Amino acid sequence: MAKYAIVCVLLLVTGFFLFRRRSPEAKLRELEREGTVFQTRLQGKSVAFLVSNCSVYLLDPSGRKVKRTKVLKPGFYLGFTTCTGQSIRAEGEFVLVTLENRAVGAGGGNTSGGFYRSRDGVTWEKKMGNHWDVIQ
Repeated sequence: MAKYAIVCVLLLVTGFFLFRRRSPEAKLRELEREGTVFQTRLQGKSVAFLVSNCSVYLLDPSGRKVKRTKVLKPGFYLGFTTCTGQSIRAEGEFVLVTLENRAVGAGGGNTSGGFYRSRDGVTWEKKMGNHWDVIQ
């Protein structure tokens, strides 16, 4: 009889963890161990981003799992690189991102990345001198 009670308890606990409904906020909090999770409003809509290893992901926590769409990364560099800095913040109608990627080895002086902004989290512009160019 005790054997059946243990099996029932194990089934109930397993079922709880398999079928529990976590809130979108709880799902986003779990991603914080992977990088910076940033939430803001753009064009009247709530949006969430994950900045991790010099890449920016647009997050959709509404499903069973958080859907990630990579929306920004530094330009291509031939060779090994490492992320030396990254940040994200909101300013006015834009979300602003800084990505700093540096080449590894032989001096490591070449960098890619820069300053980026977006009004919607999908279309991004890169600061080039005194103006902003849309990234294709």
